[in-house]
Amino acid sequence: MGRRDTAVQAALAGLRALLEEKLEPGDKLPTEQHLAELLDVSRGTVREALGVLAVEGSIVRRWGVGTFVASRSDLAQLSMSKIAGFRDRIQAAGHTVDLISSACETAPCPRPVAEALGLPPRDPVWLVTRVFSVDGAAAAYLQDYLPLRLGTDEIDPHPMLDVETDLFRFLEQSGHPAGHAVTDLEAVLASDRGSEALRVAAGFPLVRSLQTVYGRDDEPIAYGITLNRTDIMRIRIIR
Repeated sequence: MGRRDTAVQAALAGLRALLEEKLEPGDKLPTEQHLAELLDVSRGTVREALGVLAVEGSIVRRWGVGTFVASRSDLAQLSMSKIAGFRDRIQAAGHTVDLISSACETAPCPRPVAEALGLPPRDPVWLVTRVFSVDGAAAAYLQDYLPLRLGTDEIDPHPMLDVETDLFRFLEQSGHPAGHAVTDLEAVLASDRGSEALRVAAGFPLVRSLQTVYGRDDEPIAYGITLNRTDIMRIRIIR
């Protein structure tokens, strides 16, 4: 273990002790500078340790307000145990979901999407982009890619611009219901468009989901990329 890794682990231990022994759920943490002085580490080390705690769900970062000890009610549970749209899954956990912005356009198919959908790279596809809030805070940035045709049918996913119509509901209504979906999760740091859409600083820890949706005949029919804020949502996988 390198010297920096050791420093971060020491900072994590100190912060966890602080959370358990001196702070209550909902309490605001001291500033990064104050924590650095308290733990005798650099401010950068404190920031990295706080990032780990945010991903774990131990603390909640509220942009422009501060960092707080998390309570069970702070984090929306995003269940990945069944096929359902983002809004339905969050509302099922008792939280309010609103659509902040949405757009639907044709765009050249990026190579990873082309590989997932079995399309030639750069061929035109539908791109539906949406930003959702959870309990009033920007929480998820979704990009869904769909072929211009499903089977012999031309499709138009503009209905997905309405908060009531998620990807799976649209596929059902278009006569091409989803059979199953495969989702990969990975930890990433916010950058460029994602940080702007979610109203966080560059480098903020996010969870990215990459989802391929298959029809009843096991043919891929949609591909989605979602960036989730870790200080607002906790992803739960039941298997």
